[in-house]
Amino acid sequence: MITWHGFSDPSIIPQGTILYYDRVVKFFGESYSDVQQFYRLFMAPGVGHCGGGAAPQPQNLFQAVVNWVERNQAPDRILASQSLSDGAIRTRPLCPYPAFAKYMGRGSTDDAANFDCAVQ
Repeated sequence: MITWHGFSDPSIIPQGTILYYDRVVKFFGESYSDVQQFYRLFMAPGVGHCGGGAAPQPQNLFQAVVNWVERNQAPDRILASQSLSDGAIRTRPLCPYPAFAKYMGRGSTDDAANFDCAVQ
């Protein structure tokens, strides 16, 4: 199962989704990595309720589920993208919670390839 939630959601507080996920981990009495064998949460900074907001939006979520179920390829990242006013595209990786995207310090900050997933 994949869940995603925008950190700028004005309708449903994102901390509630994180709390639910943490309770799933506690219920199974396992670590995040164990629960991530069947359930992953992706938090989207700057994204509103079901999309919108001032940040890159999650893309291809259904395909991520299909790849996980049919090809046993669990999503280590979900690509988020945003069209900018100058016509450029900004991309960011969304990482499986509790990890978040961290800029590696080189290359464009508009390119997801220049970010790693790290637990902060």
